[in-house]
Amino acid sequence: MTIEDIIETLEKTDMPDGRIDAFITCAFLLKQFRPAEPNDFDGPYDYMPSSIRSQHGFLMARPFTHDVNHAIDLCREVRPDAVWHLARGLQTSDDWLYGAQLREIEEGENVLGEAESNHAALALTLAALRAHVRQQDRVR
Repeated sequence: MTIEDIIETLEKTDMPDGRIDAFITCAFLLKQFRPAEPNDFDGPYDYMPSSIRSQHGFLMARPFTHDVNHAIDLCREVRPDAVWHLARGLQTSDDWLYGAQLREIEEGENVLGEAESNHAALALTLAALRAHVRQQDRVR
């Protein structure tokens, strides 16, 4: 699953997702490993969506979409030169509860990535992933 695929999946959901956390962990922190599949385990009850397959067993993914502190860590991993903003508020009942942005500190404080969600960690994770894709597009 590419970063773009992860973003597309997160755009379609409003719930934290352990499987997506595993893909993000492997993409940014544990690049030599892969998310585990149910058939990697001896029985169906041992598998967890956030499992990561390593050469010696299994690890657990960082809960980026579940926990704001881990989402902040992802922001720092993706763009250590940026600041993140997370806001909460509704103008109408149809609005998203949270909005998140990563911004450049220098050069006019341009928005690098932004997202909205009803979950704070999900909004911040999605903003970080969008900032990463935007950065990669600039490099190309």
